[in-house]
Order: sequence, then structure tokens, then C-alpha cells
Amino acid sequence: MAERRRLNLSFSMASPLQREAWKRLCAIPSGRRTEAVCRAVCRMNEYDALVETVRQIVREELRGVEFVFATEKPVQPQAGDVDENVLGFLLALQNNGGGEESDSLF
Repeated sequence: MAERRRLNLSFSMASPLQREAWKRLCAIPSGRRTEAVCRAVCRMNEYDALVETVRQIVREELRGVEFVFATEKPVQPQAGDVDENVLGFLLALQNNGGGEESDSLF
């Protein structure tokens, strides 16, 4: 005969969680409760392990990420600062616009 272990539980009906657990256990047909409890405990452990694994992966992925929060003010260009693209455009105009006709639309 297989070795058996016994676990006795008592539920306090003053505790909402224990009262809900009691109701759910009573809804399971007699003879199937042990299997249901074992399944629930194993699934809970698997779920906890999965959650911890996901947390660990997210932590590792976020290690090198730098966050900018809305409370930080974005860098505003100072008066007199000119974008390099604008300077390049102006230089091209100056070089091509010296009295020669160009293929420009203007």
C-alpha cells in the first residue's frame, strides 16, 4: 500500500480569504478535494516561479536603460544657436547663388 500523509486544516470564518477558500473547497465533490488542492498548490508555485523569472529578465533588460521623466526640462536651444543643417543649407545657397543660374526651382 502507498505511503500516505495527512494534513489537517482549520478555517476561520472571520477571515474573508479563509471563508472564500472554505466555500470553494466545499463546492468540490468529496473524493476530489485532495487532487484539487494539490493542483492549486503546484500551479501557485509554478506561477510564482514564472513571475520571478519575468521580473529577473525585465531587470536585466532595463539595466542599461536611462529614463527621462516629464519633470526634467528638455534642453532648449539658446538664442544664437543654429542647427548645422541650416548652416549647410545657407552655405550651399551662398556657393550656388553667386549670380550663376542653377537648376533651382526659384
